[in-house]
Amino acid sequence: MGGSGAAPLAFGGLLLGMGALVVSASEGLGVEAPPEHFLYQSKSECHFSNGTQRIRALDRYFFDRQELFYFDSDRGKYVAVAEMMESEVEEWNQDKDDLQSQIAEVDRFCRHNYEIDAPFAQARRVQPKVKITPTDNVESSPHNTLLICTVNRFFPAGIEIKWFRNGKEEPKVWTTDLIRNGDWTFHIEVMLETKPERGDVYTCQVEHASFEGPVTVKWEPQSDSARSKMWTGIVGIVLGLVFGATGLALYLKNKKGQAVPQPAGLIS
Repeated sequence: MGGSGAAPLAFGGLLLGMGALVVSASEGLGVEAPPEHFLYQSKSECHFSNGTQRIRALDRYFFDRQELFYFDSDRGKYVAVAEMMESEVEEWNQDKDDLQSQIAEVDRFCRHNYEIDAPFAQARRVQPKVKITPTDNVESSPHNTLLICTVNRFFPAGIEIKWFRNGKEEPKVWTTDLIRNGDWTFHIEVMLETKPERGDVYTCQVEHASFEGPVTVKWEPQSDSARSKMWTGIVGIVLGLVFGATGLALYLKNKKGQAVPQPAGLIS
């Protein structure tokens, strides 16, 4: 694909003509000329269903981030997105030879590249990294805790994530959209709003093609006394480091101020 038809070539000529016309008009009217640089891009897309059983090819054309028109293999013609392209697209759709050439790109471009890339994509497996993050800042109820199960950097995209409380599945969860990381891996989060009680055990269970079986990560609420002990320990460690560093600095300072004794044999 990638703009091999007559229409994209005609569109390129149209852009040049439009640019010259705008520049001439701006000079004649004494207004500021358009920017010297602009962005013209085309995107070729292949959409597959059930392998290569059904393929839809799209050739999309943009000018300064605005889509102007595209070719759709399912419809077998060009489609205008911007109103300014309607007359041009109508003319291009009269060229049956060009339309047939574009439709043939489904096999020449999409199916051909699928057969090359499919073995790599189908065999690739990347295990997700799973962690649970609790937060007490819940707007709906200040006494509740929001548990976030973050599943990151996995491939392929298919994944199943469940929350359990004491072995019983929690149905009321919120799931983010599947996010593409940009490196052939994905990211997703599943959240559970709950009111933890002492002795509860929460489990985030993840099933993915890269695992032989379900993988679980557990989280247990800490009691007030346990949380107090933890902070006491942290404060103690910090104070110990501060006083230790202060004592070491004083020791080194005093040692530096002491005179170094000379060996007796060197004194005349």
